Amino acid sequence: MASFKAIVVMAIWTGIVGYGLYDIGALENFRQPLWAVGIGTALLVTHLVNMSIYFKVAGEKPYEWFN
Repeated sequence: MASFKAIVVMAIWTGIVGYGLYDIGALENFRQPLWAVGIGTALLVTHLVNMSIYFKVAGEKPYEWFN
């Protein structure tokens, strides 16, 4: 259950970042080099925050498919 909670929180965080990127116009400007570096950095930070969210909420035990 802890993994499910962590995945939900991660999905919310990723959705907020995705909406933010969409709102600033990343879809129209991703071919420009400066925008590409900024978008890539934002996605990398999003991934790192997702990993830290998972380990904070779910702990350091792996996801259990079966009980």
